[in-house]
Amino acid sequence: MEGSSNEDDGLMQDNADLNGNNINTHQIALDGGMHIVEAENSNPISHEHDMEMAEPFVGMEFESEEAAKLFYMAYASRYGFSVRISKSRRSRNDESIIMRRFVCSKEGFHMKKDNFDDGKKKRKRATIREGCNAMIEVIQKYYGRWVATKFVKEHNHVVAPPSRVRFVAPEEFAHIEPFLGMEFHSHEDAQTFYYAYASRVGFEVRIRLSRRSTRDESFVMRRFVCTKEGHSSPYEENYDDNKRKRTRAPAREGCKAMFEVIKKEFDRWIVSKLVAEHTHTLAIAPSKVHYIQSESEVVVLAKSGGGVREKSAVGTSNTVLQCGDSVRECPNDDSSSSDQVPKDENRESFFKIEEDTQNLLEYFKRMQAENHTFFYAFQVDKNNSLTNIFWADAKSKMAYYYFGDAVTFDTSYKDNQNMIPFVTFTGVNHHLQSVIFGCALLTDESESSYIWLFEKWIAAMGRAPLSLTIDQNETLMRAVTKVFPDVHRQVNRWSILSKCREKLSNIYDGAFEAEFENCVNDSETIEAFEWCWNSLMDRYKLRENTWLHSIYDMRQQWVSVYLKHAFCTEVSSSHRPDSMNKFFEKYFNKKTSLLVFVSLFEQAMSSWAETEALEDFANMYTKPNLKMPSVMLKQAAELYTRSVFEVFQDEFVESLGYFCEKINDGEIVKYNVARDGGKLPNISCRVSYNSIEKKAKCSCCKFEVNGILCRHILRVFLMVGVRSVPDDCMLKRWTKNAKSGYVLDECIQYNDLCRDAIKYAKEGASSMEIYKVAKESLQIAYGEVIAAKKDIGNRCTI
Repeated sequence: MEGSSNEDDGLMQDNADLNGNNINTHQIALDGGMHIVEAENSNPISHEHDMEMAEPFVGMEFESEEAAKLFYMAYASRYGFSVRISKSRRSRNDESIIMRRFVCSKEGFHMKKDNFDDGKKKRKRATIREGCNAMIEVIQKYYGRWVATKFVKEHNHVVAPPSRVRFVAPEEFAHIEPFLGMEFHSHEDAQTFYYAYASRVGFEVRIRLSRRSTRDESFVMRRFVCTKEGHSSPYEENYDDNKRKRTRAPAREGCKAMFEVIKKEFDRWIVSKLVAEHTHTLAIAPSKVHYIQSESEVVVLAKSGGGVREKSAVGTSNTVLQCGDSVRECPNDDSSSSDQVPKDENRESFFKIEEDTQNLLEYFKRMQAENHTFFYAFQVDKNNSLTNIFWADAKSKMAYYYFGDAVTFDTSYKDNQNMIPFVTFTGVNHHLQSVIFGCALLTDESESSYIWLFEKWIAAMGRAPLSLTIDQNETLMRAVTKVFPDVHRQVNRWSILSKCREKLSNIYDGAFEAEFENCVNDSETIEAFEWCWNSLMDRYKLRENTWLHSIYDMRQQWVSVYLKHAFCTEVSSSHRPDSMNKFFEKYFNKKTSLLVFVSLFEQAMSSWAETEALEDFANMYTKPNLKMPSVMLKQAAELYTRSVFEVFQDEFVESLGYFCEKINDGEIVKYNVARDGGKLPNISCRVSYNSIEKKAKCSCCKFEVNGILCRHILRVFLMVGVRSVPDDCMLKRWTKNAKSGYVLDECIQYNDLCRDAIKYAKEGASSMEIYKVAKESLQIAYGEVIAAKKDIGNRCTI
């Protein structure tokens, strides 16, 4: 008997070994010509940086307990340990699991048995538990999602990440049945085979018994059984009569099916015991994915397939837009014809797994059935092969309604051929956090595919943005120009700076990096930028560098001082928008199934939404620190969010280091504003101030570009005695009330009511008494809504 539980009533200790459900890989060698699908991991997760990026955290949300388990097992495999279930808690209402605790397999200690002499030879039991405290605990919340409430990262033993990943499909074992005497090269190979066999036949497996050598503590026997083996142990023996009793839902039914292997000479493992019959009905085609752990490798057991099975799933030879159950054909745009941009066969194969494609389509259908504001579209080529997918949920639409004035189209995935071909439409909210406005899986990078994607995105969002930032790509730029002729277009400055780091790797560090980025990011005028650029070219002898020549020729598209004609959300040179590429590098490469990818991405979006909500809450009850007593700073602190206020306060403080020189008098007074004692004293910004309307405009156009007053205007305000920020200089999208007011989009209103209705249903169905109250109240509320609707309709007809 493994450790005991001291938890409250309702808490049970499972000690279910998930060693067979953790990611790791092995080379299987079975006699009989078995075929194994093997794929080397070209980017093994072995660096400390990748380990940190893949960590769980307290507050992380999951769609289900199964999703939480899979995530932690995947994390465990990357980190280098195995997992088991330690404790669970069930609901007193319906016996469903409401809490799970997953721990390292070395958690706890083995209980000491009483010493007695029965005349038999004793041998020391191998120690496999070392009191490790690493764990994650997830609890089901009232809104149905599972939240990580506890997380301990540290282990008290050595862990080592795996070095490669191999995918094994159950269909690969379709013609192989287990038999006595079957041989394997290792117990991991036997485990992989039996898990794949179980997945194909229709049952789940756990490890029942193990035996280790007393010499080196290596395994010499392993027994795998059906999860319904044995009987749920009654725990009425240890209870207090004064406590409420409940019956544990039976999970085991005495099934005898098992598969035991023992180690023989020459390190061969032989099947010594086998029971194939089950005492219960087997499931057909179970959908669980198994991750199997060993010391250095990862095996992922999943289903395989090829091609697209049904034309109706992804369309005919024309492009097909999928919106739930409705399918309508659109004119063929030849988005993947061979006479256009040649396809990357490696990326095209991303959609070749039939099971993945069908599961993804069904997932999108379910999402739209739950909420009709969910939008998705599929694109296929002439050969009926899936090429591109786009989707946007209600959260993305609502975020776009409030913060869709400036959008970045992020295609940074294309720099890494091992990543999922994922692109996003992103923006920045009022806390300077990244938000998602829509996503796509884009395997074809032709101009027509980009046009298709932009058109579907606009159809989902309802309107175009004020400005669109894209990566440096001629094909992409042509598509953007055709779809968004009136939208300001610019090239992503940070992507160019990243390429500079590669192109100029011999000097791009230390002093040059700081000077170069200051030149690009902090130049206040065009003259200042030109002076700094020429100075750098001369001092570092870069006049002949072709890369620098090329980006200088297109400086009007990416250097901030030239981009004064459209709004963007980059409020300071120190604020760099988060790239979604970092998130994908944590978990996703092209070996990740589509459904797992989309599900985990949905969880990540929920986590980001919760982060935004927490920041909203913090802004309600906390105030930022003022660096100096000022009426203007106090006013800004009351209205701006904390993140934006810090930017405003930096501008205010910097303004004190500038001096003003009046050029003329009159209704509109003009000033030259320059840095006091700067390197470029002759280069200044010109501020025009209307003394009657108390409005100011600066030649740097910072306010027009990002909606926050620049240091030059603030310096003039201080000089002329303006002590508070004028209302028209306080952009609402940066304030704490950015999301106030009515949302006119009917879809958004529908989504908001659906969320409240789900909460109402969960609470209202908790008991029969509460259900009656909830039902009666709902009927009254429904009647009031219908009456109000009729009243509004009558008023509109008068």
